[in-house]
Amino acid sequence: MIGNLDKKRTDKRVVIGGIPKNNIDLRILEKPEKYTVVQKKKTYQDIKFIITCLKNHFVFYNLQDSQLETLVNEMSYCEVNQGEQVIKQGDDAFCFFLLEKGEIEVQVNQQKVRKLKDGEGFGELALLYNAPRSATCVALSKSYFWMIERNTFRKAVEEMITQEYQQNRKFIEKITFFQNLTSNQKDAIAGVLIDQRFLKEQNIVNKDDPASSFYIIKEGKVSVMLGDKEVRTLGQGESFGETALLQGDQTRTMTIKALEDTTCLALGRDVLTKLLGDKVEMIIYRNISKWALEKSDGFKELTINQLDKILDSIQISHITKGRVIIPKGTQKAQQLYIILKGSVKDGDIVYQKSQLLGAKEIINADETSVYEQNIVTEEDSVIGQVKISDLVAKLSGTLQDILKKNQKVSEQLEAKESQIRQNIENLTIDDLEVVKKLGNGQFGSVYLVKNKDTKQIYALKCVSKSSVVETSLEKHLIQEKKVMQTVNYPFIMRFFRSFKDDYYIYFLLEFIQGQELFEVIREIGLLSTWDSQFYIGSIILALEYLHSRKIIYRDIKPENIMITHKGYLKLIDMGTAKIMQTNAGTMTRTFTIIGTPHYMAPEVISGKGYSYLVDLWSVGICLYEFMCGYVPFGEEAEDPYEIYEEIIKKEINFPNYLSDPMAKSLMEQLLSRVPEMRTGGSYSSLKSHQFFRNVDWIKLSDMNYQPPYQPSNQSYLTTEQVLKAPGKQIQQQIKEEFGALKLPNASKVVDWDKIF
Repeated sequence: MIGNLDKKRTDKRVVIGGIPKNNIDLRILEKPEKYTVVQKKKTYQDIKFIITCLKNHFVFYNLQDSQLETLVNEMSYCEVNQGEQVIKQGDDAFCFFLLEKGEIEVQVNQQKVRKLKDGEGFGELALLYNAPRSATCVALSKSYFWMIERNTFRKAVEEMITQEYQQNRKFIEKITFFQNLTSNQKDAIAGVLIDQRFLKEQNIVNKDDPASSFYIIKEGKVSVMLGDKEVRTLGQGESFGETALLQGDQTRTMTIKALEDTTCLALGRDVLTKLLGDKVEMIIYRNISKWALEKSDGFKELTINQLDKILDSIQISHITKGRVIIPKGTQKAQQLYIILKGSVKDGDIVYQKSQLLGAKEIINADETSVYEQNIVTEEDSVIGQVKISDLVAKLSGTLQDILKKNQKVSEQLEAKESQIRQNIENLTIDDLEVVKKLGNGQFGSVYLVKNKDTKQIYALKCVSKSSVVETSLEKHLIQEKKVMQTVNYPFIMRFFRSFKDDYYIYFLLEFIQGQELFEVIREIGLLSTWDSQFYIGSIILALEYLHSRKIIYRDIKPENIMITHKGYLKLIDMGTAKIMQTNAGTMTRTFTIIGTPHYMAPEVISGKGYSYLVDLWSVGICLYEFMCGYVPFGEEAEDPYEIYEEIIKKEINFPNYLSDPMAKSLMEQLLSRVPEMRTGGSYSSLKSHQFFRNVDWIKLSDMNYQPPYQPSNQSYLTTEQVLKAPGKQIQQQIKEEFGALKLPNASKVVDWDKIF
């Protein structure tokens, strides 16, 4: 493969799915598939046959048996006569078919390709989105199928997955052990719980067995036994086996037996370790420390990366009751103490979990205050300690210096924002002139424009109202604006404001002088470890920002990243991004099939619902592409079916010229088919991966590194060139390109353009 690295793809891969046809009610359309529904009650053998067959198809690959049973109940029995076409190449796709018995011939471009056997299916892509059929299927004899329509499939899966996930999440919220985890960590655990069924009188765990799984009772009742004696009974929502989640080798202290048919949600220690690392208690203590610091004056003004430096410096100590942790006369500003468990006493004052000692003196640089008496533990306690001298070394300055710098940066940003507001506040579309066309979108074009008076330079995205209404994308465009106006981060393209007239919606955007990362990596060739650390680290910082604001991007790829003339990246095009909804603080899932096939995560393809973790899968694909020269799944494939099947089933393989073991480790983590394992528990954990061992995240976020590559000024227009170039009015430019302007038809979404 290394000999072909100079043959990297030059075609840009495009986004699919999530567009209007998926939202059309299929029941009101005349479906092109030819079949006759036959009434037939499913037997046990039918259900078993269908489930066995479905497991061979990537769309159903990751569904549990209970979920497959729900889908089987939605399937209809149908027949076709000899000589009839079931589906036709090029037609719209609505249904998936599973051949029970008969003979079906597959034809592509009127050429015979193969015959289907009993139990084989066809038309999987129809369940994901409305793509034209890639083949024709003809019945060579009278044939019988099990069939399900896309709307039925999507609705059933969405309702089933959402209900199960929300129920699991409620169970997690009530378990004491998980109460000190973050909301995202609880979401992750809820996503990996496995249903296990036990029959009446069956032992679930046995005394003295190794403790490897934790259980929550979903349905049923169990008996807790010590020898032959029942100690107590447990029912729905209660749990057992918590020792399995603790560090070290643990054994069961009691036997648990099902008193009736019982279903439990199981969490294996190995799974929890992959989610949060092998020191779950340390994760919990880090969370408590972070929450305590975020509430404390001074510390709460630190950035995420600065706070992580403090958290990385904490030393954890387990201290027994009655021990002196701080001797009388100790200077308060020397060390920060965080009570992580238990309590300590300072005279008549008792400090409990999540409280700090020394914080005020450290922030105020008070070197005179001392503890007037011994600080003693009131009970067995866990204490976090940070030596200020160590922290100064890590932060390259005192906390006072850092806070002053943060304040200065904040004031500079506010001054810049104020200037931007002044520049755009009274701006009209007529104040702008088109200098150059930058690109085409699905419903319009993007232009380089300048303000005739102030000479400010922008990019202007023009979207045809007529096209938006025709394709029922009004809500999609509203969502795009809401996302863009929520975002303000150095590594993401800036949105300034929108305009509208009778014909178009206009988005005024930051003009980025530079090159697409797609082009840059083709000029660099294979990226080195440092190059990859720089670009992947920057993408992770951008995603950390978006995800902290509940925004999922859904189309990370080199084509959607610009490298500025200074060499730093900016994420562009928020057309696929979405603000995720929360339900009582819990992140909900979304089910839209959208993205670029080669970069799409398996959970998007499977239709099981997904969260922001799909973006990290795409980061893993990019890292692989940067260091290996091609993508790991479907590199040679153009047919989405082939790409999706590889993404769902193929193991990741590395070329022999990739020698960095930490790069391989990070790729394997990001490309885990269990989404919840991609962060390793949190973004802090992800950024602590050994692949990033040489990365100073503060230095990267402050853009103080020398970038691996800076585009030459031959590859982009300089400011001077733009200002000298002649310009045209926007509508004049559009008319010259597209002819007469077209008014939109009446929209079903009342006043949809009001927000613009």
